[in-house]
Amino acid sequence: MKVAFCKERINPSLPCHMEGYADRISKEQHDDLELHSLLIESNKMILFHVLDVILIEKKLSDRIKATLSGRFSIPEDQIIIEATHTHSGPKVSSIIYPEIAPSEEYLQSIISAVVENTEYCLKNITEAKAFYGTCEVNEFYGNRNGVSLPFNNKAYTLQFRDLCDNPLVSFINLSCHPTVLSPEEHRISSDFIGVLRDEYKRQTGIPAIVVNGECGDVSTRFTRQGQDFNEVERVGKGIAASLVKTKDFTEILFKNLSASSYTLEVDYEQYEGFPIEKDALIRLNADKPTAYVYETDGFRFVTIPGELVYNLGLLLRSKDNKPMFINAYVNEFNGYAVDREQYGKFYETSMSNYPVGKADEMVEGIRSLYR
Repeated sequence: MKVAFCKERINPSLPCHMEGYADRISKEQHDDLELHSLLIESNKMILFHVLDVILIEKKLSDRIKATLSGRFSIPEDQIIIEATHTHSGPKVSSIIYPEIAPSEEYLQSIISAVVENTEYCLKNITEAKAFYGTCEVNEFYGNRNGVSLPFNNKAYTLQFRDLCDNPLVSFINLSCHPTVLSPEEHRISSDFIGVLRDEYKRQTGIPAIVVNGECGDVSTRFTRQGQDFNEVERVGKGIAASLVKTKDFTEILFKNLSASSYTLEVDYEQYEGFPIEKDALIRLNADKPTAYVYETDGFRFVTIPGELVYNLGLLLRSKDNKPMFINAYVNEFNGYAVDREQYGKFYETSMSNYPVGKADEMVEGIRSLYR
């Protein structure tokens, strides 16, 4: 197999509208927003672009994929556009507060950065091996709907090394909303994700890409000691300290890479009481959410078109023992995927585009794709 990695800053021009919580205007940048790109090539290629923004709207990912496919002949279904889900970034969609349009100049700058990173990765791809390890992250986050409710406290690291066993990059999958910062904070920031990446590299010398999984109902709500940048530092460095203790890495086979997809069909007219205004917004932004499974002999990536709660993540991870990532906030945003058992009990349901039972159906459809 071969891999390549690079990163680029994607800071907005200020002032700008922010996306996450209520509409806010930012006039100051606290820390850099970044685009992290990872190219993996086996018998076929998959390309990850991970952005420090709140979400990926389908029409933006469609633009990016069409551009990359046209310029580099990469099949669109092998391109993954993913958000870290910071709530302190610039507006990038028409989903939240649709009356406020995102800056076209900023969106175009993102597309340009993605093109440049892709070109770099294609030119600098190198032979590599993959190693997988896990650790527990305790005391920094939990289920935000109740301190006694379950959540995934594991973090998963897929580390790529060259043929001399020198680490090239660590791909890290954890599950926690990047919402340490208060809604009253108006400075642009990646929240704790950026601190985590920087601290991990400081301690290990290895660059890190961080992606979120089943964090729809997981945050620092009951564990944080503040909502400022001091707390961002504490949480980011604390999680990094857990990650660097991951020692028992196992080599993973990346042979026979396949790509498959599951598209959920939803007939909203049959669901009485589903809000008409929500129905209209869904139809505008994509009413057929699509998830992907990228699988090798030894590993699996599952992409989710939006947010995923813990219970559904558990179903995805528990079908077999194959190491895997859940990559949420990918390619489009269909709100919260909430399981039937929890549907209607908590806030997440009010922000879901899935009628009751349909998120469970999507998860079963994804599981049916597993090899």
